[in-house]
Amino acid sequence: MRIVCFFSLLMMHFSLNAQTSSFNITYTGTSNQVEQAINKAADIWSNILISNVPIKLNITWGDASSLGVLGITISNGIKDFPNAPYSNVWYPSCLADAFAGYDLQPSDTDMDIFLDSSTDWYFGLDGNCPFWQHDLVSCALHEIGHGLGFYSVANISTQNEGSFSLQIEPFAISLASFPMPNLNGEPLIYDLFVQNVQGDDLIDTNLFQNPSNLLASEFTSDYLYFSGINSMNANNNSRPKIYAPSAFAFGSSVLHLDETVFHSSTSDALMTPFSSSGEVNHLPGAITVGVLLDIGWNINGVSLAENIKEPFVLNQNYPNPFINETTISFSMNSPSKMSLDLYNVRGEKVRSLLNSKQSSGSHKIKFEPKDDQGNKLFPGVYFYILKNKDTSIQKKLMVCD
Repeated sequence: MRIVCFFSLLMMHFSLNAQTSSFNITYTGTSNQVEQAINKAADIWSNILISNVPIKLNITWGDASSLGVLGITISNGIKDFPNAPYSNVWYPSCLADAFAGYDLQPSDTDMDIFLDSSTDWYFGLDGNCPFWQHDLVSCALHEIGHGLGFYSVANISTQNEGSFSLQIEPFAISLASFPMPNLNGEPLIYDLFVQNVQGDDLIDTNLFQNPSNLLASEFTSDYLYFSGINSMNANNNSRPKIYAPSAFAFGSSVLHLDETVFHSSTSDALMTPFSSSGEVNHLPGAITVGVLLDIGWNINGVSLAENIKEPFVLNQNYPNPFINETTISFSMNSPSKMSLDLYNVRGEKVRSLLNSKQSSGSHKIKFEPKDDQGNKLFPGVYFYILKNKDTSIQKKLMVCD
């Protein structure tokens, strides 16, 4: 399911001992279990960010099934504030507050987040989300990430003109609880780092007039990148690829990491535009935190490598689909008791492939399409789930005749 995020217009374990920022959250239409999951997501971010100004969130829980989304974020923005690193550049208000050292807009929230109550959610805090549900902690972590500044107001008009900070969808404006600022075509801080495959900055109006058909072509090129030094360091000294499909989607295109590169088995899958049932991301990922560093956030911890650790990685089985045999591989950062189980589409466990302590490093498990009783599996879709006591990852496989 798609996760849509707008700016005014605009999914753990940390070796940290104390929160270095805080959130003030106002809830509308929520239950205790919903609030506990969202509080968990806020606590994760509180352990990462450094700010002495509380970050203000409005959370609205309601039926958004007609929109086909899990969540929508609308983040407030400020420019030219005290201690602003760049002039005429828009910052999320919570980051502007962190720079200024005080609340620049005491009467306004920093972000409005709308979550779909009709979704079959997993409300647990442990990351052991069943493959038929969506993990609420992961979704809230994602949406807050956008409100912190992982966003762009890139858009394409009906005349096929691409623009930054010029055209804001009326739908998004109608959802905001705060007065929508007039962006005047001035870039968001995230936009300063958006480049094409040649390394050109898309906000460079000497190269790309704002608005222009040329910008629209870049927004739909499938080859956009984020050029911040911290995010590049977290991506093996390479620019992380940004989501820029040929069919532009306002609220998804440009302001996410590319799904094909940072898919669900990677540590940086949180800030991609799609979230599958059973997908769990309680770690922002080193690249995501690198993006936040690049736009100006101070981050708690000696280094990303020390503070953000993925406990294990589960790879897609190969071959897939398969007839006679396939291999599931995974790798672990440290020894842990692991289980690997195969389920049918009804959620019934049909085979236990692993249930023992595993050493750190890489592991492979080959198996034939048979259940625990040795019966041949019917052709169709199955799910395999790898988990330890804290974290689970699930993927699909297909058995053929």
